[in-house]
Amino acid sequence: MLRTWWFSGVMTIAAAGALGVLTPSQLDADPPARVGRLDYMTGAVSFRPAGSDEWAAAVPNRPLTTGDRLWTDNDSRAEVHVGSTVIRISSQTELDFTALDDNTLQVRLAQGSMNIRIRHLDDGQVYEIDAPNGAVALGQAGEYRVDVGPDGNSTVVAVWSGNAQVTSAGSSFAVNPRQQASIRGVDSPTYDLTDAPTPDAWDQWCVSRDQREDNAVSARYVSREMPGYDDLDQYGQWRYAEGYGQVWVPANEPAGWAPYHTGQWVWVDPWGWTWVDDAPWGYAPYHYGRWAYVGGGWAWVPGQIAPRPVYAPALVVFVGGGPGPRPGGVAVAVGVGAAVAWFALGPQEVYHPAYATSPTYVRQVNVTNVTNVTNITVVNNTTNVTSVEYRNRMAPGAITATTGTAFSSARPVQSAPIAVTHEMQTAPPMGSAPAIVPTRASLAAVNTNESAKAPPSAIESRAVVANVAPRPAPIPFAAKQQALAANGGRPLAPAQEAAIRQSSPTLSSPNTALVKPASYSPNGGGLKPARGGLTAAAPVAGAAGQGFVPRTVAATHSAVRPPDAAPGTHVVPPPASANRVSTGANSNTSAGSASSTTNASGVNNTPRPASTVPHPPDRAAPATATRVPSGAADNTTTTSKPAVVGGNPPSENHGVGTGGTAAEGGASGVKPGASGSAGTGAASGTSGGTNSGSNSGSNSGANSGAAKQHKAKHAKPKPPPAPPKDEEKPKEK
Repeated sequence: MLRTWWFSGVMTIAAAGALGVLTPSQLDADPPARVGRLDYMTGAVSFRPAGSDEWAAAVPNRPLTTGDRLWTDNDSRAEVHVGSTVIRISSQTELDFTALDDNTLQVRLAQGSMNIRIRHLDDGQVYEIDAPNGAVALGQAGEYRVDVGPDGNSTVVAVWSGNAQVTSAGSSFAVNPRQQASIRGVDSPTYDLTDAPTPDAWDQWCVSRDQREDNAVSARYVSREMPGYDDLDQYGQWRYAEGYGQVWVPANEPAGWAPYHTGQWVWVDPWGWTWVDDAPWGYAPYHYGRWAYVGGGWAWVPGQIAPRPVYAPALVVFVGGGPGPRPGGVAVAVGVGAAVAWFALGPQEVYHPAYATSPTYVRQVNVTNVTNVTNITVVNNTTNVTSVEYRNRMAPGAITATTGTAFSSARPVQSAPIAVTHEMQTAPPMGSAPAIVPTRASLAAVNTNESAKAPPSAIESRAVVANVAPRPAPIPFAAKQQALAANGGRPLAPAQEAAIRQSSPTLSSPNTALVKPASYSPNGGGLKPARGGLTAAAPVAGAAGQGFVPRTVAATHSAVRPPDAAPGTHVVPPPASANRVSTGANSNTSAGSASSTTNASGVNNTPRPASTVPHPPDRAAPATATRVPSGAADNTTTTSKPAVVGGNPPSENHGVGTGGTAAEGGASGVKPGASGSAGTGAASGTSGGTNSGSNSGSNSGANSGAAKQHKAKHAKPKPPPAPPKDEEKPKEK
């Protein structure tokens, strides 16, 4: 496929069909359209970027991609969004991203606890969690938890909703909703299946974070596949701006503030120079959409809603000296001598990546914000960015400048500010990246408040098993630093990286030092049941070279997509078995609900629900002790006055109140399904299957009420349905 570094020919920005999913051939040539975002952390969280052997203190808003590693130390937690999928890890956990692109999310869990909630699982996608003695393939949208013991000899998989396939020692078995599987041993593993236990405090915290996300007003204006949308409610508000439509305005910013003003520049392959903002909301508005100076202040213009928005490292343009104009980005940066300066791109201004892409990728990354541009003409093999009249360039405070040293060392740009000069305001644009060569210090943003804590070496080097072959190990930064210098600070094209890999066999083969095939049985005995009454695990089929299952084969197993519910209906999973209710959880049951059975081995034989799409929070939760997912996958749009920012979800018979902090989304002190109150919230259930609740406080600390967030499944964005007649409408404040 044609690859372009300097753009040539004529590129058409076509809205028709441009919002679709990229084809596999395009995915092979272009960088991924999605990355992970480290969006919440507490305690000591460390990060090891791909290509580096050094751990650094993590910073929020860091983009995460293939080869990146995370470690949470004692009493620490972290949350990562990959599109609409959210991963949360507890303390003493190492989580590595062995593959992260548009079709694959494969992680290595060497030790610790993780919860993952998948809103969508499209055909052809692979979601896999690899543990030391078992590989867990997630086959449906749903909610899951995986725990790996400190010695790596035990793995526990709980399926709250969805479906998982666990593979170990050459055999595999299924784990259905409300079941828990345990695998013990590495050389001669055994497995057991039981009912999922009552959710603990860690699960309750994850539920509270989910509820915060489910009730985000911002989902009306942007796709839930855009990481960071759920933070916008708490830190700003949506308004209508003439000529732009719905825009988001940050709150409480100081005088003279401008976008891309407080943060750091880091080097992330394959995109190159990437902006990491300091603000807790500073992710979505800096990697998607455009900024506009409206009514005496700055507003973020997200553009039209895209089912799969395409990530960009920074939507800015650099300006000033350099080796002539190059393809530019959304924000404009200026390099004048020792200074580096930039400003944000405005609506309808085209982002030209500085990294190697296809013309199709450039259309995809621009189409949501460049709807009235039909052609981009490229003359003499050089994109003509110097003749563009950038609307933000002369806006008050738009240009930010720092020293080249602070820029290349990933230091906060405000630690070495440079006054904006007339030359910076009038110098020709350079494009989307300055001619600055990265160094080892460029790989990780500097966290001045924390020191890095690395995991124990035994955990860091602990091997896991996988169904799908891992990606080749990231090229060490030292191995390509010379090529980067020769490239003028631009990211290496895939052909250049391939040449480096060919020079070293260890760089061109799968990373089998840390990831081994789950189809291999160490002693030939295979996976055995831990007790009588369990069905024998089935031998692994389809293993190919080196014992791994081809990615295409794995995708056919994991691409089970539940049927869509009819508009206006909610799919209600069957209730859990009687022994779950007798564990001390709320014993209220919905009238007319079917019963389930438990066999002699203690396995819940309740049939799987027809759909595992997380149900909206406005229905009565089933009277079980199990975790109940909430929130539909799709966003809705409205042209009416925006609802009050923030707010608490209905209680859903969970007893979830607002006893936690705003940062934690109001973590509750009561298990889901239990009667009682947490903090200032209360919930009660009735045998008729309906619930009522009253909550006080919110994640933004601003609202109270019993508003119910309707997120019905629909083909096109439309206004949310009116609340039922027997409910009060939310009061605006």
